[in-house]
Amino acid sequence: MQRNNLSRNGLGTEPQRCRRRLSNFSPLSRTRPGPKYSQNYLPSAPGLSQLNSKKQLKIIAVSLIFFLLCLSGCTPSNRYWLPNSPNQQSTQSHLRTNLYGDFQGWEPVDFAAKPFNSLTQRSFCQEGGDFDPDISSDGKWITISSLRHSPNPDIYIKQVNGATVTRLTSDPASEIQPSFSPQSDKVAYAGNRSGNWDIYVVGVDGSNPTQITSSVGNELHPSWSPDGKQLVYCCLEPRSQQWELWIVDVENPGIKKWIGYGLFPSWCPNSDTPKIAFQQARYRGSKWFGIWTVDLVEGEAKYPTAIIESVNYACLCPSWSPDGAKIAYGTISRNIYEETNEPALDLDSGEDIWIIDIDGRNNLRLTQADAGNFSPSWSPDGDIFFCSDRKGVENIWSVKPHTVNFNRPTPVDLTRHPQSNIRSNYDY
Repeated sequence: MQRNNLSRNGLGTEPQRCRRRLSNFSPLSRTRPGPKYSQNYLPSAPGLSQLNSKKQLKIIAVSLIFFLLCLSGCTPSNRYWLPNSPNQQSTQSHLRTNLYGDFQGWEPVDFAAKPFNSLTQRSFCQEGGDFDPDISSDGKWITISSLRHSPNPDIYIKQVNGATVTRLTSDPASEIQPSFSPQSDKVAYAGNRSGNWDIYVVGVDGSNPTQITSSVGNELHPSWSPDGKQLVYCCLEPRSQQWELWIVDVENPGIKKWIGYGLFPSWCPNSDTPKIAFQQARYRGSKWFGIWTVDLVEGEAKYPTAIIESVNYACLCPSWSPDGAKIAYGTISRNIYEETNEPALDLDSGEDIWIIDIDGRNNLRLTQADAGNFSPSWSPDGDIFFCSDRKGVENIWSVKPHTVNFNRPTPVDLTRHPQSNIRSNYDY
């Protein structure tokens, strides 16, 4: 895509990539030098030549055992295993040791290797890529867009814990951004088989494909209402060149309603929370996207509310938690993807997944910019599915956010949390 397609109107020439990372980058290297062992780590043994042979052998044996303990990371004294000790000159930034046992051929790893991490790979495409995940209401199935079998993406479904995939569409055109109906019997998606992007619905068995929209604009990103009777989507109108939000009746596609401006809408699955989340760019300054919500009051869109925004990061692709209390979203860093004459910011790539309360509190980062992470989708059991290229090919992964109650009377000690790098109200 174009480097500037995070601006207010641009999608570029490949809309199927609009929820993905927008440019290649080299992730920051996470490799750091391991402990260096030298003669300085061993106690000196002067005057060996002056001792008898038994004492020499005893001293040599003790020194050898002590040296092996140093190599295995089991030394009883901090002097010999903390490279960052004031007595040692080392460029290593933090402790690296063997977390998995004492066996030959191990390599030191960061203590932050996250043995408690719930990160799980959910799809296993080796060529092309899987993206745009959405989870069925029972949490057993996942639908994706995929390039694994053709140069243009098709829609597939698979079991969440399975490896095989079933193709729902096989048109020579592109089909992207699938969305399960609340009853999980249909999938809505965007396709360009007619020359521009329109919204379609197909059964989960591939039956009864139905075209829902047919305007001259480009319609993308369908999301179902909780009762399964309506879809919200975004449309780039050729006359206004603005991304607009529309609601359409699935059974009577001629009945439509404009509800405002925005991109990539997501309808809250909780009927008690009649809200739609979407991304919208500011009309000044950086013009980077932020996450907004709008309330539906007797069919009318009211109370547009900015949930999260930043001058340094674009906030993209909102996805609701099952109870409607939180929103997952992705970020992309400004200094990586925007051509600007301003000095480069000291930021990482920012391609990460976050969650935030709908009142704007408890903004928590779930990934660590070790890869391109984008397009989050919340499952009914609380896992967040997203696309990541952490193994070189884009596949679907999931992570389970650890629950932290920030509203307790006493402050939460995050140093005791399994993910100790989680921070509340992250200042970026």
